Amino acid sequence: MDSRPRPFDIVHVSSAHPWTDNRVHLRSAATAAATGYRTALVAVTTDGVVDPDWDRPDPTTGVYVRRLRRRRRAARVVLSSVQAVLAAWSSRARIVHLHDPELLWSVLFLRLAGRRVVYDAHEDLPAQVLGKEYLGRAGRLLAVPLAHAAVALARRASFVVAATPTIAERFDPRTTQVVRNLPRLRPEDAAAAPPSTRRRRIAYLGAVNHDRGLSVLTALADALDQVPGWSLVVAGPIDPAVDRRAFDEHVDAGRIEYNGVVSPTAARDVLLDARIGVVPLLPTKAFRTSIPTKLLEYLAAGLPVIASDIPAWRALVGAFDCVTWVPPGDADAVLRAVQAYESDPARLDGHGRAAAAAARDHLHWDREAGHLLRVYRRAGLPDPIGAKP
Repeated sequence: MDSRPRPFDIVHVSSAHPWTDNRVHLRSAATAAATGYRTALVAVTTDGVVDPDWDRPDPTTGVYVRRLRRRRRAARVVLSSVQAVLAAWSSRARIVHLHDPELLWSVLFLRLAGRRVVYDAHEDLPAQVLGKEYLGRAGRLLAVPLAHAAVALARRASFVVAATPTIAERFDPRTTQVVRNLPRLRPEDAAAAPPSTRRRRIAYLGAVNHDRGLSVLTALADALDQVPGWSLVVAGPIDPAVDRRAFDEHVDAGRIEYNGVVSPTAARDVLLDARIGVVPLLPTKAFRTSIPTKLLEYLAAGLPVIASDIPAWRALVGAFDCVTWVPPGDADAVLRAVQAYESDPARLDGHGRAAAAAARDHLHWDREAGHLLRVYRRAGLPDPIGAKP
């Protein structure tokens, strides 16, 4: 008699993302578990604690988590990817949901072994590698054909989940489903104070590098003495390839409050103590067609937004009247937008209310969860007993 625990229905797998990742765990895996599917997750530890097996579900999401050791990039691609796939294999899950390009080598192996494989295309990989500053120019040019090869491997998955319609265009429409990376709504956000009553802070969430507007952030910090009492708060990793000396000088001077890498919950909490969110990304090939998660999280927190005027972003949120659009890379325009909000608290609060309404009524994860669950059902999972509607 087999004494092992019964197999999982779904295992989510990442050798690159932390186990607390928003899309991987707190949205995708948590949605499957809340629906009644027995759900597992293999991902990277955040505090050095690793798990030899799936002993118990996470008390918040109900997902059984197996945390892997964090490794440097090269060792991660070689060692962690193999370790993650073997852990997923040991789960005996019917569906293996892969979240990283470095795991795509396993697609054919898993399918030959009888597993249904879902690949989650978070980013437009060939466009995205062009923004990897740490690769250098020659490295980026070499990475482009490798990215196209990874896309070809991803096409062999049973199904593809794409974060944007543009990403979906690279795959077979018959087996591809767009599942946008929208934030979950939280009670704390619904109860947030009006922006005009919060601290005079401009918030930036996410990775910091040249393409994401590092020069705009530092120039804005330089000019904040023109709006007395205001500061910039940043939460997210800084690309090790960038020159961060000017950024660090502003941190030392108190013009930038840098929180480093924080948990998704802590990042969202940062927004509740800010008046404005800023999205200074440059119009690179990847960002021209992306949906910046930070923009949507600002809306969920009821923040007016100052954002680079990129047509795809304007098409997504322009109708909600909660964003001040500025020319990409123009720090002076960002400063003028801050000054305009400072001089007109009624407009600031009006944009904040419109932002919260846009998130509440249109741009939240619950609208996407059903698309993901339909993929799992198409992949052969029946509705679980006692499934929640």
